[in-house]
Amino acid sequence: MNITLECLFGFISVIELIRKQSLAKMSVILLVSINVANAQDSILITQVNLIDVASGQVIPNTAVLVTGNEIISVDDSAPTILLDSTTVLDGRGLFLLPAFWDMHVHLSYARESALSALVANGVTLVRDVGSKLSEIDMWRGRIRAKELIGPEIVRSGPMLNNEAFNEYQLQVVTDKQARMAVRTLHNAGVDLVKLHRQTSREAYFAIADESKRLGIPFVGHIPVTVTPLEASNAGQATIEHTETFFEGTFMLENEESDLASAMAHWLDTEGQTLFSTFAKNLTAITPTLSIWRQIMDSLKSEEPIPNQQYIAQSAQRMGEQTLEPLRGFANEFVAERERIFIEAKRLVKIANEQNVTILAGTDLAAVVPGFSLHQELELLVEAGLTPLEALQAATTNPASLFPALKSGAIAPGMRADLLLLDANPLDNISNTQRINSVIIGGRLLSRAALDALLQESVRLAQDN
Repeated sequence: MNITLECLFGFISVIELIRKQSLAKMSVILLVSINVANAQDSILITQVNLIDVASGQVIPNTAVLVTGNEIISVDDSAPTILLDSTTVLDGRGLFLLPAFWDMHVHLSYARESALSALVANGVTLVRDVGSKLSEIDMWRGRIRAKELIGPEIVRSGPMLNNEAFNEYQLQVVTDKQARMAVRTLHNAGVDLVKLHRQTSREAYFAIADESKRLGIPFVGHIPVTVTPLEASNAGQATIEHTETFFEGTFMLENEESDLASAMAHWLDTEGQTLFSTFAKNLTAITPTLSIWRQIMDSLKSEEPIPNQQYIAQSAQRMGEQTLEPLRGFANEFVAERERIFIEAKRLVKIANEQNVTILAGTDLAAVVPGFSLHQELELLVEAGLTPLEALQAATTNPASLFPALKSGAIAPGMRADLLLLDANPLDNISNTQRINSVIIGGRLLSRAALDALLQESVRLAQDN
C-alpha cells in the first residue's frame, strides 16, 4: 500500500501572550513576561562552550553579546563596558549553538498551538511548504511585530498539483496554467514554489522553467511522471520525503516485486550514480523520517504517542481518519513498512556519503510540533549521519538555502536565534532535548518561560 506522507500534516501553535481571557491564562503570560528579556536590550552569555556547527569544533569559555536580533560580538572574554539593560547569563557548563530549522511544515494544518511548542523546542525557523498564504502571512506578521512568540516562517503558499485534493493546493495541468500559477505566486511574494506528486509532466517542466526565469526556488515531490534524475537536472532545489523516489516510474517498473528488495537493489546500483548527480546539481533532500516513525508507532499501539497533547485536536482527528483504514491490517502494514523504513534510512546514508545536502524536516501537521524535530535528528543519526551532520541538517544546511536570514552560525552580524543546552549534542544527539534556554529574535526564554510556552501550547491545542 502506498500512503503519501502529505496526507498527515502538522499543526501550528501560536502564542497569544497578550490575550488575557482568564486568570489561568494570565498566570502563563506573567511567567513568560518575567523570563523574557526585551528584544531591544542586550544579552551577554559568558564562559559558554560554543559549538561551531560548520566545523564541529567546541570553543570553550566564549562570550557572546546579542543586541536586538543580531549577534554583536563573539570573543574569548566578556566586554568590559555594558549597557545597564544588559542581561548577563552565566554559560559555564552549557553548550551554545544556532537554533534549529524545521524544513517541512504545514502550519495551516498544525494550527496555532504548534508555534509555541516549536520555539520551546529550539525551533526558531520553519519552511512552510503548503498552507493558506493569507493565514501564514497573518501569523508571520504578528511574530515579526513581537505580538506572538513563534518561528520565522518562509513559505510557498498553496501547493501546485495536477488534481487539487485539499484546500491548500492549486490545480495546474497545462504549460500555460503552470506558468501563470508560478507568476501569480511570485507576485504574491512567496519565498518558494512547492509542487506535489500528481503534477503533470508538461506542468512540471513549465514550473521549472518559469521558476528559473523568475529566480524563485521550486521544491516538492518528484512527480510520478518525472524521474529523480530529470528533477535534479531541471533544477529542483529540494526533494521532499524519501518515498518520493519510489512513487512514480520506479513503482510502475517494480509493481510485481517485493518493494523493500527492489529499493535495496536500486540503492546499490542506480542510486549511487543518481546521488552523485544530486551533489553536483546541489539538489537537497528532506527525508522526513519522523512522520513514518510516528505512523508505525501509532499503528503498533492504541496508547497515545508521547507528547500527543501538543498536537491540535483538529490535526489529531485528521491523523486518526487517515490511519483508520489501516488498522484492520496494521500488523501486516507495519511489518512491510519497517522493512521499507530500513531502506529509506539507507537512502539517507548513501546520499549523505555522496555529499548530498540533507535537511531536517518533519512534515509537521499531525506530528508532535518541535519534539518531532529532535526525533528527526535521532533518526538521521540512526540512518548513518554523525551527530554533527545531523545538527548541520537543522542549521547550516537550511541556512545555505536562505542566506538573507543570516541563520545557522554564531558570528557577528548573524541572527540572534540561539539554543543553550545542558549537555553536548556532539556526544549524543539526544542531548538536543536538554534545553536550558532559547534566544529568539533577541529575546531570552529561560527554562521556566519555555515550560510556560508548552503549557500554552497544550491549552491552544485543546481549542484548535
